[in-house]
Amino acid sequence: MHELLHQLVRRFNLEAAQARQLWQMSQLHARPPALRGWLEGALAAVAALLLGAGLVFWVAANWPEQTRAFKFNALQAAVLLPALAALALPRLRTVCLLLATLALGALLAFVGQTYQTGADPWQLFAAWAALALPWVLAARRALLWAAWLLLAALALALWGLPLELARYELAHPRLQLALAGWALLLALPWLLTWLGLAPPRHAHWLAGGRAPSLLLMRVAALAVLPVWVAMGLMGLIGLIERGGGALYAICLLLTAAAGGLMARLRDVAALGLALLALDLLLLAGLGYGLLKSNTNVMGMLLVGTVVSAACLGGSAALLLRLQRQWLAEEGCG
Repeated sequence: MHELLHQLVRRFNLEAAQARQLWQMSQLHARPPALRGWLEGALAAVAALLLGAGLVFWVAANWPEQTRAFKFNALQAAVLLPALAALALPRLRTVCLLLATLALGALLAFVGQTYQTGADPWQLFAAWAALALPWVLAARRALLWAAWLLLAALALALWGLPLELARYELAHPRLQLALAGWALLLALPWLLTWLGLAPPRHAHWLAGGRAPSLLLMRVAALAVLPVWVAMGLMGLIGLIERGGGALYAICLLLTAAAGGLMARLRDVAALGLALLALDLLLLAGLGYGLLKSNTNVMGMLLVGTVVSAACLGGSAALLLRLQRQWLAEEGCG
């Protein structure tokens, strides 16, 4: 922006007073809106994470010398005290409940280790997410929903590992449930915002300002898109006996639909993730086709290099063009 202002001054031969007016219109010297609130929230979230990590490290360092009763009481207090503090301190409610959520996972892990329940790892994260859900619903904060979404994604990933799911036929209920679950996780930010259970993105053009927050959408994209890429690649290279091509095609379509969703939200970062995942799947499909066609190695490398450059360059050009278009529309609005 500084360079642009200097170019405008030189191009139109603006006088000193006009240059100062242009500088004031640019608002480069102004404080970003809601800076204090954003900094307070970010620092409070970091403090909660550091307190949770400190609790875990302290307990781990003194674990062998403590009795079982002390361990249970300490972990239960680590869950109860932040939850009570969230009731008494509304301004710190989000970070207190985030700390309680972290301590809840430590408590569940200790219960599983102590009593040797024999539960699968995914059940720990599923129970963790289920027990934390009531206060996440009560708080209705994007940060808590993002943490909960990660827990749900871990539970779903451990329940249906892509390597295991790739061995099933497309008609297998387990594979269908996994695909539906990941699609639901990606759409969860929209659903929560539509139901009023999560705060919408402020000052957004979409649906009267009811678009989901950027934090939720980016966390959902980071959790879901790599899984679809992994499932598509495993289905493509033949880790399952039947239905591999269909699984690859479905993952490709889901990734493309996710890209359209991110473009509708006008989030460049999330759209970039979707385009990267789409490029990976397309290039993997091209490589698989070249290998099956028994093309010579040099020809395969040449075609792969050209198409890779075209995909990445086209994605970057598309992102840049959309960003300029969105900024122009917002400026006109």
